[in-house]
Amino acid sequence: MAKQTYLVSVITPDRVGLTRDIAQTIVDLRGYISDMRQTIVSGFFSLIFVTEHAEDVGATLQDRLRAVLPEGAVLSIMSDPASVRREMPVVGPRYVAIASGEDKAGVMLAISGFMADHAINIEDWSTIFDGNHVTHLAYVTFRAPCIDLKATQSDFRRVMAAEGFSAQLCHEDIFRATGEVAPIKAITQE
Repeated sequence: MAKQTYLVSVITPDRVGLTRDIAQTIVDLRGYISDMRQTIVSGFFSLIFVTEHAEDVGATLQDRLRAVLPEGAVLSIMSDPASVRREMPVVGPRYVAIASGEDKAGVMLAISGFMADHAINIEDWSTIFDGNHVTHLAYVTFRAPCIDLKATQSDFRRVMAAEGFSAQLCHEDIFRATGEVAPIKAITQE
């Protein structure tokens, strides 16, 4: 029998040990977590992961995960996620988009609208709040084969300035070199 793959999503109020309990459930079902992202948003635990198994464990996986999750947890399991995923070719390196200013409605729409209009895929996005001030930090990938990087960077700053935000769009190596304490040669050769 071919390897069985599942995409699992969990959202529930946070508590210490949730990731361990979920990982133990996968190990108990002789599975392997091949990809994952876990975070806490407003006190809610959010985990999405891919698990691979030698046999079909779909129904058992659902029952076992429900047993370790708090009542009311949102659990979703998709069998064979590759069969529904549309491949998006990666065109070029990753960039970091940063926008910072006083929090207000519509900023997320301005950022995501800019990215969509410029064929830029948002791979990861988080917000950091400090009182009324917010910083949006996103890893993005250009999907268009030819871009004018300087014009795109300038346009991003202009669009965000209209929202009262300072913004920058820089290659991830530049972001890492200015944000990490390590020799630049080591950072750029990873």
